[in-house]
Amino acid sequence: MPASVSSSEVPAIEVRELTKRYQPESTLAAWLLASLELKKTVSSAVDERPAALRDVSFTVPRGASFGVIGRNGAGKSTLLQILAGTLAQTSGHATVRGRVTALLELGSGFNPEFSGRENIFLAGAILGLTRAEMDAKYEEVIRFADIGSYIDLPVKTYSTGMMMRVAFAVAIAVEPDVLIIDEALGVGDILFQQKCSRRLQELVAAGVTLLVVTHDLSFVLNMCQRALWLDQGRVRFLGEAGACVREYVAAMAAISGNEPTPVDNLSDAAEADLPAVLALELGDKERLGDGGVRVARAWLQHADGGTGGSFRSGDWAVVSLLVEALRPARAISAGCEVRNRHGQVVFATGLRVTRKLIEELPAGGACLVTIRFQLELQSGQYTLDLGCGAGTDADNTWDRVLNAAVIEVSNPPDQEVIHGLVRLPYEIRVARPRAVR
Repeated sequence: MPASVSSSEVPAIEVRELTKRYQPESTLAAWLLASLELKKTVSSAVDERPAALRDVSFTVPRGASFGVIGRNGAGKSTLLQILAGTLAQTSGHATVRGRVTALLELGSGFNPEFSGRENIFLAGAILGLTRAEMDAKYEEVIRFADIGSYIDLPVKTYSTGMMMRVAFAVAIAVEPDVLIIDEALGVGDILFQQKCSRRLQELVAAGVTLLVVTHDLSFVLNMCQRALWLDQGRVRFLGEAGACVREYVAAMAAISGNEPTPVDNLSDAAEADLPAVLALELGDKERLGDGGVRVARAWLQHADGGTGGSFRSGDWAVVSLLVEALRPARAISAGCEVRNRHGQVVFATGLRVTRKLIEELPAGGACLVTIRFQLELQSGQYTLDLGCGAGTDADNTWDRVLNAAVIEVSNPPDQEVIHGLVRLPYEIRVARPRAVR
């Protein structure tokens, strides 16, 4: 390492052009071909097999949290196994610096015949801790796992959730420099999941580097600064976590198999004028997608037709989208999302949600989509994302406008206070009991 580069500037995880190909199992036919000096033919056939990972590159700084998302079979678990050192890559480089704890498979390394107590010490030894070090950490582990007297029963009697509690408790107790997790937090009850999330936040705040594979997109938004979307072994998107999740969601929506019912024809829809107020400024906003269809113009209004991003809790907002097709498109959708300061989607809707897509638009064609919704939200600032999409598998196309507007919601003294994130429709009734037993 050059003297001018401090250890804090060296990434905790560094991946360069990583490729993994799984070789076919050797068969009698393969051996016969080899003996007949047809190795080149065999090699060519092998090279044509799809790679689990193809030229994947990224870095994760020390003390950062990084998410990996993608569909099943995208190569996520293969990537984590290589980083954890349990699988060798075919080519490229993967470097993880510092003490690494990997939670790739719940209970991996646990002996089902041993008790939870015995497996805690076994797992500690596998992770490189001495008996004395595990003795010092044992009470912390069982307190976090919180499975009571089951700690002295064989692990084979545990439920999946109980196994996850013990495995996670051990993983975080060893004070790793890098913590690698593969979907483990999707198991267990909600209270323990929240407990794990709080502990992970504490670890990251203390300088631990976190890399997690998950289908829980809200976890990525809340915990990760950056994220990687893997698609068929390739990097589809790498960057800020919110942008990565939005790109992924937009693509999944475009190829979803919901079988929505399109309108017969746009010509059957009523005509409407464009809003006669100032449109949102979209020119400097970050966009995702390929733009085969595009949000050309958009408006944010109050129910009375006025403009501005300031609303009172309970007010109605009106969002209008002028969607244009840059090439012939079918099954066109459009919608919006409202996000809080943590990036969580508190409300989302659109034509796909209502299962009423526009059948088709010619190149240069346009439609006006108007959405009204009530802002039953806690006071604070929210961002408005806009989007449209079309097609299904091979012809899918989309456009997303991130942070198209900021919505300010106030909760004046004359209004009921919203104590949670949102105010749901509710009823409260008080009655005198006929008899008290």
